Amino acid sequence: VALVYAALALPKDNPEPSESFDFVGMLMLSPGLALFLYGVSSLPDAGTFADPWVWAPMLVGGVLVVAFVRYSFRPRHPLLDLRLFANRNLTVATVTMFVFIIAFMGAGLLFPSYFLQIRGESTLTAGLLMAPQGLGAMVTMPVAGMLADRVPVGRTVPFALVLIALGFFTFTQIDPQTSYVLLCGSLFVMGLGMGGTMMPIMTSALKTLKAHEVARGSTLVNILQQIGGSVGAATMSVILTSEMNGSRQIPGAVGPDGEPLTEAKVAIVVQQQPELAERFPVDPSLLSRGLDFAASSFATTFWVAFALVLLTFIPAAFLPRRREPSHLLDDEQPGQAKAPVIIH
Repeated sequence: VALVYAALALPKDNPEPSESFDFVGMLMLSPGLALFLYGVSSLPDAGTFADPWVWAPMLVGGVLVVAFVRYSFRPRHPLLDLRLFANRNLTVATVTMFVFIIAFMGAGLLFPSYFLQIRGESTLTAGLLMAPQGLGAMVTMPVAGMLADRVPVGRTVPFALVLIALGFFTFTQIDPQTSYVLLCGSLFVMGLGMGGTMMPIMTSALKTLKAHEVARGSTLVNILQQIGGSVGAATMSVILTSEMNGSRQIPGAVGPDGEPLTEAKVAIVVQQQPELAERFPVDPSLLSRGLDFAASSFATTFWVAFALVLLTFIPAAFLPRRREPSHLLDDEQPGQAKAPVIIH
């Protein structure tokens, strides 16, 4: 349906010679980020930065990313055109979005995990419990897209961030019995905030670029968005795993991998597979302590995400608060193709 509607609604474009692809930049940035994130994600299992599986990939990945940044100012058409950061609006909007994505996408990975591991819900039920967040975003996204063309984003985005912060705060208080009504209501409020944040920020980032810069600007913004999501997922997973590892060990109990079993690990397994408790009876007080500790670990991780959401208010304060004209047509010449369409 979307393809058919796009063919009917969007203006036709004329194919023109494209910019050359930056293979050198890709060979530095992609493996650099992958190696760095691999090192970060190995930290919970290693337990220390001194482990070669942690510091070695982080070091090599960091060197490749730094080399990419230095290199990207040389070619005419780099993989990421970092020269666009000379545009103040693009820089402020991108920094705001990057910090927000780390918090929101990183914690977003853990919301269904809480329902699966702490509440023992099925995958389908966990997905349905996450639906209010999508419904909230569906309500505000079209409204935010229209407002972005009429109201400066500096006057709307902070209010949307307040909604997200309110929703996040609820998850910093979770325990194994937190009301689903409260959690789903908080997810809906967060969805409202997300819909009022992402589209206006994207519009602000690209609106002041000229037509020939939009393709590179949208690439820069989208790749940084993906990087922020990856960093957020790795960071929140590391924090949660580290917290979980602090659970009390069960004397003499080891898992199939030979690792000592903790109360939190056993409680989560039994919560997800209740039949195991019948085959291998476990002290109910042990399960209760383990489940409480695991829920507390989730809450601690959500506190970090909540702090990052609050941190987002700092760059958001520098978003434009006055209406600024679009520069998409500034370099358009007679007979040239029309300026790109920015999709809200």
